[in-house]
Amino acid sequence: MFRLRLLGGLLFGFVFVACEVVHKEGVQVTPQRPTFSSGTTTTASGTVEIEAGLTVDPGDSVDVPTNTKVGLSEQTELFLGWSPYRHLDLRGPDGNGPSDLLVGTRHRFLDETDTRPAAALQLATKLPTGSTREGLSSGEVDFFAAGIVSKDFETVSLTGFYQLGVLGESNDDAVDVEHGLALALGVPILEELGAFAELAGVFTPEQNFDSVFTTVGVAYALSESLVLDGAFAVGLNDDAPDFQVLVGLTFNPGWIFRTVD
Repeated sequence: MFRLRLLGGLLFGFVFVACEVVHKEGVQVTPQRPTFSSGTTTTASGTVEIEAGLTVDPGDSVDVPTNTKVGLSEQTELFLGWSPYRHLDLRGPDGNGPSDLLVGTRHRFLDETDTRPAAALQLATKLPTGSTREGLSSGEVDFFAAGIVSKDFETVSLTGFYQLGVLGESNDDAVDVEHGLALALGVPILEELGAFAELAGVFTPEQNFDSVFTTVGVAYALSESLVLDGAFAVGLNDDAPDFQVLVGLTFNPGWIFRTVD
């Protein structure tokens, strides 16, 4: 209980600080959290965007995911995903510590028009920086490639996401193949408030692992540069976590550097 209160206090403090440092000019943020899928939007060129959150699976895990994104151009961003603290309730001693490091890029190669969706490609590598002893890492390097399409309609926005993962196998030189699929939708409620829902699945045949879950939540824009989110995820089969609560924020402090496209 103390751990949850401490993490909640840290997140509240981070929200307060973020509210104070929003750049006066205002830069439109491009939240990708807290869903499994990513969209086709990319961080504003020449800016750095921060996503931070708290994920609680009661009785099983606590996670503090963070994602730092750098806009290299109007269509391309680099991102760095990491959790400074994870807690896993295990059968033996519990696992505690930082997570693996995810390094990747997202490039939108097709902009949306009235007749066609936007399309993007995402590439990422997971580096085993977490502790295998604590159960926080497989100790192997994993690679991921994803294709994304999205389209805004009059009252709803839709995103389709497919990710192919090549997972390192610690027992031999072989690799395991992972498939991730998701369909997400967003609906505006008020000018500053929107709702979103996602149906997603992660399938790893070699490990006999199939996780299907849905995430439902809301996002509230305090300004162009700061968006708060809250959601819950519900597992739809035995391999998925039963229930998770997710809260967090996305903020962009403004122009860090200027780029020439």
